[in-house]
Amino acid sequence: MIMQIQVGRLVRIAFAWMLVGLAGALTITPWRQAAAQARGEPAAAISTIYRQYQKSGEPKLPKGIYSPRLQKLFDADRKRTPKGDIGRLDFDPFINGQDWEIKSVVVTEASRQGDRATVRVTFTNFGKAQEIVYDLVRGSQRWQIDDIASQKDPRWTLSKILAGAPDAFPDAKP
Repeated sequence: MIMQIQVGRLVRIAFAWMLVGLAGALTITPWRQAAAQARGEPAAAISTIYRQYQKSGEPKLPKGIYSPRLQKLFDADRKRTPKGDIGRLDFDPFINGQDWEIKSVVVTEASRQGDRATVRVTFTNFGKAQEIVYDLVRGSQRWQIDDIASQKDPRWTLSKILAGAPDAFPDAKP
């Protein structure tokens, strides 16, 4: 009788540990992503943005994703643009277009030095290869986008577009 009770108890304990292990296995990827963001990994910050584009509907971008410098450029563009007009930026820089069907997203930290980092993202949008480079700065206890640049034709730099710089699109024909 005592032996049966102990065996039954051992089976229940083993089953409970198996459930704990299964729950851990099912949550390991989200947990790792959250841990990377908490540690302040630049690539994790950018990956969060691209996960939004892989869902249906409009992407919900995190608040405060732009550095104060880049946010000022956005604000100045909005301020000088007449109501109802688009402004200098007439496409979505995260996908290098207006519409998206992105696939094969690869986010890689290219470099990091102190409070600055560069993250490279490659993907296809409607089958066309894209390569976007993000310059990030550490601010407000997280990584913020300080600039975005497309490395594929047409090449562009976001801060130059917003500032109206003549070399914002270096491949453009005069």
